[in-house]
Amino acid sequence: MRLSAVARMRARLRRMWPDERGQSLVEMALVLPLLLLLVLGIIDFGRAFNNYIIITNAAREGARYAARFPLHDVGIRQAAILEAEESGVVLEEGDIAIEGLGAPGGEPIRVVVTYDFDTILGQLVGVGSIALQTSTEMVVFGFVME
Repeated sequence: MRLSAVARMRARLRRMWPDERGQSLVEMALVLPLLLLLVLGIIDFGRAFNNYIIITNAAREGARYAARFPLHDVGIRQAAILEAEESGVVLEEGDIAIEGLGAPGGEPIRVVVTYDFDTILGQLVGVGSIALQTSTEMVVFGFVME
């Protein structure tokens, strides 16, 4: 029985190169943990950036409320908390600081929001959470008495 030209070529190539069946498995075992760490880091960075945008919007909403009602600190905190909750971030009243209860006529008021972001990769390494903080400052443009 005669071998075809393709079969002869395969037989010749098998004799020229040693058997390397396990090499790919070893390479994958060495590279896979590094790739998983890289992917988890990218995912964590994306989640952290998303949460930073959410708390920035919450600080803006609190400052917007403060620009109209500067003496209503409970309402300022509630406006920020509700804005964050609509996007899936749970804030507490202690996470929101109000600086410089401004007077009408151009005085600024600042709302600072701090949030502890739990990372996936950090829990594997032992870091746990990262503190994200942002602030927004707006000018008080008038009092509205409630």
